Amino acid sequence: SCHGPMQLHRLAATYSRDVELDFCFTCHGLWFDHLESRQLTPDSIVSVFRELHRHQDAPRQPLAGRLQCPTCRQTLVQGFDVVRSGRFITHRCPRQHGRFNTFAAFMIEKGFVRQLTRPEIADIAAKVGVIHCSACGAPVDLRREDACSHCRSALSLLDPQAVEQA
Repeated sequence: SCHGPMQLHRLAATYSRDVELDFCFTCHGLWFDHLESRQLTPDSIVSVFRELHRHQDAPRQPLAGRLQCPTCRQTLVQGFDVVRSGRFITHRCPRQHGRFNTFAAFMIEKGFVRQLTRPEIADIAAKVGVIHCSACGAPVDLRREDACSHCRSALSLLDPQAVEQA
């Protein structure tokens, strides 16, 4: 998105292999080569979680309207994936080279974050009013919206029980 350099992190994967995961702390995003996300070991998932936490206050640049595959330069296709803790936005290469996920999407995919219920949103709206989307950084007026109007990400919350389990 920002065309800046990504930081490469070598992590343990299943079947005694390693994967090289690409982090962009400016875009708050991760590039997964084809199926890399599914191959991460539980310890590697916790390592990624810690790395994201270390950079949680890093300045953030909103995602560009058009994202490109770092391998083939094709435009990534935005879609949704669904897991037990909710749905999340992902940007996939049409040639299956991989996918780009925001840090927030990774947290939902791995169960660290769960989506808010309507009563929870109403309660927060009464107390806070406007929050910033963790996926794209856009303001979300909870009194009028139940998802980000810019990127359509569902509103979600860090699940302390999932973090404790990890």
